[in-house]
Amino acid sequence: MFLRNYLSQWGIGMHHVSKIEESAARTPKLYEEHSNGFRRATYVDRSMGSVHMGVGVCYLAPGGVIQPHFHSFEESFYILEGHVTLQIGEKSHTLEPGHYGLIPTGVHHEWRHVWSNPGDRSARWLEMQAPQPRPLEYGRDTFFVNGQPPPPHAGDTHAGHFDESQLPRPGAPSQMEGFNPTTGVAIKMFVDRSFGAIHQSLFLIQYMPGAKIDPHDHTFEESYLIVSGRVRATADNKSYDLGPGDVIWTGVGCVHSFENAGTEPVRWIETQAPLPPAKEVFRFERDWAAKY
Repeated sequence: MFLRNYLSQWGIGMHHVSKIEESAARTPKLYEEHSNGFRRATYVDRSMGSVHMGVGVCYLAPGGVIQPHFHSFEESFYILEGHVTLQIGEKSHTLEPGHYGLIPTGVHHEWRHVWSNPGDRSARWLEMQAPQPRPLEYGRDTFFVNGQPPPPHAGDTHAGHFDESQLPRPGAPSQMEGFNPTTGVAIKMFVDRSFGAIHQSLFLIQYMPGAKIDPHDHTFEESYLIVSGRVRATADNKSYDLGPGDVIWTGVGCVHSFENAGTEPVRWIETQAPLPPAKEVFRFERDWAAKY
């Protein structure tokens, strides 16, 4: 189920391909005594070489709850299925598929929050954490607060909702800093610098049939959760045919590319950490090969 690959010739590239399996989801050890009906299927962490992010799909059963807590890292999310309630301070938000948001680092407890599922069906969401959470045996960075209700919070909640009308149309300006519009490729940014993020970005990307991006690498890590359609992904000279539920992570310096060789659009939810720079986001092989 899990593949780990290195660029064998040079020994510098690193990527990881896997598939989300709900049956493999487990309650994180730290949450065992502080949650009910909560499980997580992790697909990016240090076990495959990542140093900047922790990414997974969370599951919360009907009636389930994660008790009040806060983190010493940023957490972003995108709701994939079902309905959940997210309470931050005295504010309560009902979230459904398409909702996304950012929970900033919980300095002075002001971002203490509670997840709950008041519905009659399971909920599922993508969860992105950066900086990467620490191993439990090394140190704590998630803190539960004895089941007490969250304190009042006066700050704005960083949240939004995606619908089809928000997807940029062909020829429209790119929403991603440093990315020039590419034929057949549309990007809808959810969490980035303009949204208040410090450590990460989260967005949806769509490739129409025939769309592709040339081989390139970055100074940051990326993860991709395919949600619809199929895409041909190449990383470190290895090719994969990926579909819904498949995930791929590319490390710093991993040369990778994507192509939609099918007849239907393909979409995925992508995360990046650290937060990409405002310029020189992409290093395309073609640009340097043409000069030298």
